Amino acid sequence: MPHPLVEGRNLKKAYGLQVVLDDLSFLVTEKQKVALIGRNGAGKSTLLKILMGTEQADGGDVQFYPNARVGVVEQHEVLPDHISTQEYLEQKSEKPEWIVRKQSAEFGLHASDLEKAPAHLSGGYQMRVKLVAMLLLEPNLLLLDEPVNYLDLQTLLFLERFLQGYNGAFVLAAHDRTFLQNTCTHTFEIERGSLTSYKGPVDDYLAFKREQLEFELRSNKRLSREVAHHQEFVDRFRYKASLASRAQSKIKHIAKLRGKISKIDSALATTRITIPSPHVIPGTAVRTQNLHIGYGDFVVVQNINLEIMRGEKVVIAGENGRGKSTLLKTLAGKIPALEGTFAWWHKADIGYYDQKTEATIIEKETVLTYLTRMAPPDASGERILMMAGNFLFRGDDLDKPTTILSGGERARLCLAGVLLHNHNVLLLDEPTNHLDVETTEALAVALKEYEGTVIIISHARTFVETLVNKIFEVRGGTVRRYMGSYEDYVDDLADLMETDMKEDKTLSSLGHSTAQQRTELHAQIKEFQRIQERLNKRIETFDREKSEILSYFFDNPTDYSPSKSQRLAELDEHLTTLEKEWLHTQEQIDVRRSESQTPPLTE
Repeated sequence: MPHPLVEGRNLKKAYGLQVVLDDLSFLVTEKQKVALIGRNGAGKSTLLKILMGTEQADGGDVQFYPNARVGVVEQHEVLPDHISTQEYLEQKSEKPEWIVRKQSAEFGLHASDLEKAPAHLSGGYQMRVKLVAMLLLEPNLLLLDEPVNYLDLQTLLFLERFLQGYNGAFVLAAHDRTFLQNTCTHTFEIERGSLTSYKGPVDDYLAFKREQLEFELRSNKRLSREVAHHQEFVDRFRYKASLASRAQSKIKHIAKLRGKISKIDSALATTRITIPSPHVIPGTAVRTQNLHIGYGDFVVVQNINLEIMRGEKVVIAGENGRGKSTLLKTLAGKIPALEGTFAWWHKADIGYYDQKTEATIIEKETVLTYLTRMAPPDASGERILMMAGNFLFRGDDLDKPTTILSGGERARLCLAGVLLHNHNVLLLDEPTNHLDVETTEALAVALKEYEGTVIIISHARTFVETLVNKIFEVRGGTVRRYMGSYEDYVDDLADLMETDMKEDKTLSSLGHSTAQQRTELHAQIKEFQRIQERLNKRIETFDREKSEILSYFFDNPTDYSPSKSQRLAELDEHLTTLEKEWLHTQEQIDVRRSESQTPPLTE
């Protein structure tokens, strides 16, 4: 039987009149991988802070058992700039060089990265350093509060792969359902101050919860009908002497039935977000020509040539610190372009959201006051209340002062303030940070239905896969169009990371610039191979259809079918085009293999 690591008993926590944890108890044992879920403001971060010792419970206690070694990512730690990353990790962990290098390789930190000062690494790589620093201390219980908020996709995939093979236990709060599903085997949900424990992954738990809710609703409906039936008898015969005793019996029975009717909290209703937008006619939304972006004399990304059509849903992908947010700020007009041009269509009305939007919150105002202030002058009270309800601010929540809102509630409030306007273009930088799973997925559906143009930066895979139909990646100091789906992009990135790690020894013997060039060439080869796979599938489909038509003509030589003849000609034309594309793609692969001077990759 697994040994216990940490136990919470009858924990209580309130902020003013708002009760967050109400007599909450749980147990985490060895190797238990727990997804901690719940609505924004439900108490996930509060519980983790109590476990980390940065917050005190109002009642109850937490017991860490003697064999527990707790690991926490110090997200706000300022990394040093006067020593190398290798030295920093050795000093932090008191581990020898070879162990530091081995653990670092698990997160894609190469020799060239370890030679730099950690403060000089990009944001994504700094988070990798912090993760490695934690894991070198050999914890067997990790406490991770929304780690994906601070990770780029590459680092998230490294962390996901590590957690899948991790031999210890962890409690993980995150808004990305794909990440939770891929890493966790147990589910804890905090709801109305209580904790529900489920032995199974998040998707199984949510399916179970939906079934339970549907059962309760059906039971409530049946019991309500029975109550109404008995109440009708009572109303008719209560004061008739011969039936008075029977009526009294019915009244007692009605009381019992009402006691059985479940109370389903309306505050836990499924999020449904509606985003207003004017009708959008087809055409180009924005076009850039040789655009250079950055700050002052520092160019972050150059030679950006892209075109986004009205109504398209676009993600800007790439590692942290490579210029994604800088590009979005430039397109939003928040910072000037350094060189080149970009032009929006003349009727573009841009709404912009990033994490700094929280600066618009005035601490002493209420939720309703904030939304009223942020709304356009012609917005009706009904529309403001509807948008508040979209983001689960209902009833007493409207009178909450912004000072007591959780990080997720503040993010929801700021998003609601942006979406109150009739923008036909939305630029959203990490809009899902701090949002719970349900609100994240509801936002994806709402943005999908929205008629306007959406350009986002996000690493939440379920959110992005639901929403986007075009991908641009910031890589190697410029921006390129990725031609596959987002699922293909994630697969390609995972393959590239695997190849990169396998060739780490080879690349470390080369110059750093040569290693970067080889890595980039391998990424391009894998992308072209993906394109070839899709072309092969289409060629096979058309070939099958062509064979069926030819077989029909062979079996029916006297049958004249203009529609089949026309379709046969169309198929020949399609196949000729696809075969030319396939040959062109193969040429691109061959050129890059030659440039990389490596053996052909396994296809």
